[in-house]
Amino acid sequence: MVFLDIWAVLRNLEDMISIEKALDIIRQNIPASQLETVSLLDSLGRVIGEDMFSDIDMPSFDKSAMDGYALRSEDIKLPPVELEVIEIVPAGKVATKELKPGKAIKIMTGAPIPLGADAVIIKEDTQYISSTQTVRCFKRVERAANICFKAEDVKKGEMVISRDTKITPQHIALLSAVGKDKVRVYKYPTITIASSGDELVEITQKPIGAQVRNSNTYSIQAQLNNVGFKVTSLSIVKDEMDSLTKKISQGLRADIFILTGGVSVGDYDIVEEVLKKLGTEILIDQVAIKPGKPFVFGKNKHCLVFGLPGNPVSVFVSTEVFIKEVLSILCNDPGLKNPIIKAILTEPIERTSNRQQYLFARCYLEAETNLWKVEPIKGHGSADIASLSRSNVFIIVPADSPPLPSNSPVSVMVLE
Repeated sequence: MVFLDIWAVLRNLEDMISIEKALDIIRQNIPASQLETVSLLDSLGRVIGEDMFSDIDMPSFDKSAMDGYALRSEDIKLPPVELEVIEIVPAGKVATKELKPGKAIKIMTGAPIPLGADAVIIKEDTQYISSTQTVRCFKRVERAANICFKAEDVKKGEMVISRDTKITPQHIALLSAVGKDKVRVYKYPTITIASSGDELVEITQKPIGAQVRNSNTYSIQAQLNNVGFKVTSLSIVKDEMDSLTKKISQGLRADIFILTGGVSVGDYDIVEEVLKKLGTEILIDQVAIKPGKPFVFGKNKHCLVFGLPGNPVSVFVSTEVFIKEVLSILCNDPGLKNPIIKAILTEPIERTSNRQQYLFARCYLEAETNLWKVEPIKGHGSADIASLSRSNVFIIVPADSPPLPSNSPVSVMVLE
């Protein structure tokens, strides 16, 4: 009997693959990215899938950069000089008169430069004399002063945004100026989630006895909503073959289906069995990650399937490490993944593991040294969401790492 137990443990370790190998398997099975057309404002935060070109010159005419007076620069070489004001040109209007020597035209910002003018003197360097309808100019201006010339910003037909650029509000301003009300972007996948477990109740219910609230559904939704994705929730599924079959069948209609719970080795953990029954090819069923070792990844036609453990912290870590990796590739957006930075431990980490660990921690920039410091938060395992809520990073401790003393440099995954 002892021999059989040892054999089972060794078999378990053999089946467990590294995070790097798991990510490689996942990457190899991600389908090609697709493009879709969305409205200009809906493209914000998305990655553009084609080069964008301007349909006009910008500016499309020579225009005044300031409120002031359009004039001939040679007329005010020896200020102060008084010029006759022959017209007023607001933005959106065109001067009706040609500027002759000794004359000036009052002009507003954005208005076209009148014929004959070669400079604009700003209003603050002048004084208008209403009795004589003249303007006194107190400073000299050079030719082309305060003029924005046609096409000096962008020429017609010029590329304004290149493919694979992540759209910012600044890009929205530019795209609107070149008339792009629709934009081709990398398509966001449809995502469906569900949580399995007879012990689960809705968050509006007070748990009784061994019941627990279904926080996993909300955790995953929040994590993915936070980076711009909409998620459909199928809520709670009971650990029963018919119920799981029905809910999983619904989930498999999405591009990505995430199910939490039921992927371990307990008597009621039948998720893999149901997935296989429905035609899912299981490619991963254990990963050397702590928390989160029971981890299922598979494919069912067009759908990528993830079975995550039931413990809330395991779910959170798996979503950050694996699900965001998939989304970043599908949407051609590396920014969806959490940045990894270096920080200095403030306290030792004495207990390590044969699995790569993600430990609760608080990271801060120390003013005196200008170094990132990271303070481990003592937690109570993969169900301790109270400690998780106080964390802004995970300390990444590699598998089989020796104990880490204080002041050791470590890698941390930034959560905020």
